[in-house]
Amino acid sequence: MVAIARAFSHRLCIRLVDELASGEATVSDLSVRLREPQPSISSHLALLRKCGLVEVEPRGRQRAYRLRGRAPALAVATLRTLAAAGEPAPDRSGGGERALSMEPQLREARTCYDHLAGLAGVRLLDGVLERGWLEVEEASGYRLTAAGAPALERAGVDVRSARQARRAFAIGCPDWTERRPHLGGALGAALLDAMLAQGRVQLKAGSRSLDVGLQEPLRFLAAADV
Repeated sequence: MVAIARAFSHRLCIRLVDELASGEATVSDLSVRLREPQPSISSHLALLRKCGLVEVEPRGRQRAYRLRGRAPALAVATLRTLAAAGEPAPDRSGGGERALSMEPQLREARTCYDHLAGLAGVRLLDGVLERGWLEVEEASGYRLTAAGAPALERAGVDVRSARQARRAFAIGCPDWTERRPHLGGALGAALLDAMLAQGRVQLKAGSRSLDVGLQEPLRFLAAADV
C-alpha cells in the first residue's frame, strides 16, 4: 500500500494510468502523447510496475505496457472523487485543452475508465436524478431509490451485479470537460455496459471517445419510464 501511495504521489504516474486506461502503449508512444522525455516515462513506469499496477510484454525491439486489470484506473478515479469532494470544480488543464483541440468528440461522449463521461455522462446522471431513481446520499455519493432499482432493471442494467461489486456503488466523478459530476462507481459501469450492449453507444478503436446515438442517453432512460 505504501508503494502504491508513493507512486500516486507522482503526477506523471497518474497521467500514465489515465493514458494506459485506453489501451497498451510503448514508451515512445507515451512520450509523444504526454510530451514528456522517454527517460522520465520509463522511470515512472518502473514505479508502477514495482507496485503491481502495470505489466509489460516484449514486442520485437520495443515493449508494450498495459494496466494490470481495471483496479489501477478505478483507484485513480476514486482518489479524484475524494479530492474533489467539497471543492469547486477546477479549470481545465493545458493538457485537457490540447486533448479537446485534437479530438473534440471527447467532450460529447467518452469513457472515463469504465463509465460514461462528457456531455452524455452528465446528461445521464441528470436524467437519473430528475426521475428520482437516485438520491444524493453524501458529498459525492448516491443511493438507489425504491423506484430506481426496477426502473434501471427495465432499462437492461444489471443492478444486482453492481450491488455485489467490491467497489463504490454510485459516486459523482468529476468531469474535466463539463466541470460537473457524471456517474461513476459500479452502477455507472453497469449503465455504460447496458448502453453498449444495446448499441446506443459504440466504442472507437484506439480512442476514449464514443459514438453516441441520436438523443442518447435520454432515449435509454425513457425506455424504462412507466
